[in-house]
Amino acid sequence: MTINACTVAISAACLLLAPVLAQAQTPTEYGIDPVSGLIMAPGWEMVNYQCNACHTSLIIPQNSGSKDTWRKTIQWMVDTQGLWDLSDTWEPVLDYLATHYGETEMDMTKFRRLPLIAEQQPAMPTKESQ
Repeated sequence: MTINACTVAISAACLLLAPVLAQAQTPTEYGIDPVSGLIMAPGWEMVNYQCNACHTSLIIPQNSGSKDTWRKTIQWMVDTQGLWDLSDTWEPVLDYLATHYGETEMDMTKFRRLPLIAEQQPAMPTKESQ
């Protein structure tokens, strides 16, 4: 086989195998709940019930973060907004949020500007100040 024939054979094999390899690496696709807007992956109902008790779950997809970021956000809700301690549901809720609403780069085609740095943000209201 000549070099050109080898190149053609390898290229053809790659083209034929690409869809199979891509499918093997693609995570399972889950639907979106039309009411809550949440990804219907395992744990979504628990997150929906926990979060919807205080606010619409439609704000969850607007946010993203690591497991630690989500933990801090929820802890802020416990400390300042009157959210109950999640007890045994902490880990499943954090796993779901970090997996399906994990850290992402900001898509500037959807936003007018970058978020304010922490020093420029107004103080978050507490339950007592409302």
